[in-house]
Amino acid sequence: MKLIIETGSFGTEWAIISDRKVVAEAQTEVINPYFQSRREISRLVRLNLPTSFFHKKYEKVYFYGSRCGTEERKKKVEQSLISQFKAHVMVDSTLLAASRGIFHEEQGIACVLGNHSGSCHYDGTKITEKVLSGGYLLGDEGSSIVLGRMFLSDIVKSMGPADLTVDFYEHFMVSPNKLQDMVYELKEPDLFLADVAMFLKEHKKHSYVRALVMRNFKEFFIRCVMQYDYKNLPICAVGHMAHDFKDILEEVAMMYGSHLVKAVELTPMRGLLKYHLEHPEV
Repeated sequence: MKLIIETGSFGTEWAIISDRKVVAEAQTEVINPYFQSRREISRLVRLNLPTSFFHKKYEKVYFYGSRCGTEERKKKVEQSLISQFKAHVMVDSTLLAASRGIFHEEQGIACVLGNHSGSCHYDGTKITEKVLSGGYLLGDEGSSIVLGRMFLSDIVKSMGPADLTVDFYEHFMVSPNKLQDMVYELKEPDLFLADVAMFLKEHKKHSYVRALVMRNFKEFFIRCVMQYDYKNLPICAVGHMAHDFKDILEEVAMMYGSHLVKAVELTPMRGLLKYHLEHPEV
């Protein structure tokens, strides 16, 4: 019996697999070792997960999540889960979850486009190349956080369309004079930027929004995809940005002589479960 956990921008998916089938599933809040302490992660798990998940004897627990790039953060998640399930825990990245969920034993370029972004070359077993994300200050091209930042930069400089600008200020109940100060005073400005992107999603048919998303995806493709053998390898993206703006992402890929060859999914969990069911030896 194994426990598979995948945490993304909007929540954490849990699944128990046994005898080559899924026997239980659940959803909880996001687990993020960048912001949460070991104790906070343990508390979140204990209070939100159905009690039946704790009454099992697991052979292994697999955790896939973002912000697990350092040994310190991996250890934080690992120790939290060990304390809850008393089992061997393996902590790895959302990129590996996406790669396994999309490509299984095939090679390709896996992309994650959610609140944050990432890309890698997967050889059918492991990640062999990876372009560093850089975070939302130095990178995260193609992500919702960068999309939100681009839009705010435009309206701060009075370059955004009047109709969207008025709607934005009314929606978020902030004045033009207070916007910049508010953003810089926020404890977690990236979460606000992600909320701004959700606002833009509601206006996705607006020509300005379409152009902004396309510019964001172009930056992602140039800086995070074209560093691989992108014209000769299959490419796929998962995450809510890829899911919500699939048509624009496909158009951008074609502009650069490539195309998405796999269905764009909201999360990699379905494919990830299929991978683990087919590879009990992992």
